[in-house]
Amino acid sequence: MKTFKRSFSLLISLILIFGLCACSDIDPNYGVSESSNTSSTAEPDTDETEDAKIISSDRVMSTFFDISLFDEENYSEIYLGKKFEIDGVYGGKNLPVPATLEDLAKIGWVLAEGNEYNENSLVFSYETIDVVFQNESGLKVKAQCYNSSRSSVKLSECYVVKFRIENDFYVDSNNYSPFNVNGITNTMAVTDVIDTLGTPSHFYAVSEDSYYLDYFISKRDRRNGITVYINPVDDTVTSVEFSFYK
Repeated sequence: MKTFKRSFSLLISLILIFGLCACSDIDPNYGVSESSNTSSTAEPDTDETEDAKIISSDRVMSTFFDISLFDEENYSEIYLGKKFEIDGVYGGKNLPVPATLEDLAKIGWVLAEGNEYNENSLVFSYETIDVVFQNESGLKVKAQCYNSSRSSVKLSECYVVKFRIENDFYVDSNNYSPFNVNGITNTMAVTDVIDTLGTPSHFYAVSEDSYYLDYFISKRDRRNGITVYINPVDDTVTSVEFSFYK
């Protein structure tokens, strides 16, 4: 009798199990995420709208050249490499860069009295120092010397890599020191600078009446080139800087 009851109970259980399976539909997407269930045949996004080009917002230089060629930091890709040689003359004397102290002494430029450094001063590796040179007539010019070696050396072993000439024409137009740097002279207006050197590689506004224009020789090393400091309000050149690092 007990055996019959057990058999009967087992039969009822099997009937219930098969009945439940038959009544429930299997969800083919069970366990599949919503993202993976998306059809791969969906049409791709065909919106090819380009971002608006960022251009310079400067309005002063726009009166001298097309600033739409410049980005938000006032660099122009097409003018980054000008590929020219620097030719600087001040007071009738050449100012070659790069040059050694010995090179400059041969053409009349020596370290002026009052410099913090002399020929035997030690310059650390990759250090840049400021000095002043003077010629036999007493004309002075600011310069920078650079130690490009991996060890400390004497100043006499470093290269002079930069000169900066201040324009004294507007201090005394009857008694000034003439300069010519690749055609840029004391008496030029801003438009004359643009006509001579072309559109700059970069420009920067220090203030409303103080800008500088960079003319880079190469894209790779932007330390090399000419920088013309201008006053766009007075339409004048205030100083010229030129450099070339070995």
